[in-house]
Amino acid sequence: MNRAMFLSELRMGLSGMPQSEIDETLADYEAHFSDGAAAGRSESAIASALGDPARLAKELRAEAGFKRWETERSPGSMVGAVIALLGLATLDLIFLIPFVCVVGAILLSMLVTAIALLFGGGAVWLFALFPGWIMFGTSGVLGSGAALALAGFGLIAGGIGLGALTWLLLDIFIRGLVQYARLHFRLIDSAQTNSAQTGRD
Repeated sequence: MNRAMFLSELRMGLSGMPQSEIDETLADYEAHFSDGAAAGRSESAIASALGDPARLAKELRAEAGFKRWETERSPGSMVGAVIALLGLATLDLIFLIPFVCVVGAILLSMLVTAIALLFGGGAVWLFALFPGWIMFGTSGVLGSGAALALAGFGLIAGGIGLGALTWLLLDIFIRGLVQYARLHFRLIDSAQTNSAQTGRD
């Protein structure tokens, strides 16, 4: 593979990213080829040392997604980081899928419970505000309006607390996956560096 083919495949793999990031990345890899050529290496040897451009593009897109999540910490950037993780071919998904599924199921159940608590608390508040809606009356089984208001407040507070805990645990979980992926990047980069040094020797 020569310089033009490598950079063309890399550009295709990076499509969808901001144009400024694509241009900057391509300029970096142009510099790799220029430096290698100045050292007397062939374009095919340089391309081989750099690795598969399609896989490289996936790693670069993943890193961009990780950085957006780290700077924004929003639900949208978190979804982007998860998609970047799933699209990363170098991640050992075969071993991680069962773990991710279990943790995802736990976090999802916590989120559903938090939402149920919020809606339940809201419903109890409505019963407290409009006691005529209560089947058993304000002095019946469900208690007085004041007791209902306190119960509704407790349910809503519990839902908010559980939702905040879910978000915190999800943040920690994704941060761990990102660190794992970046460790994998470092191992790959090290292997590429060794290949490049071997090619120069």
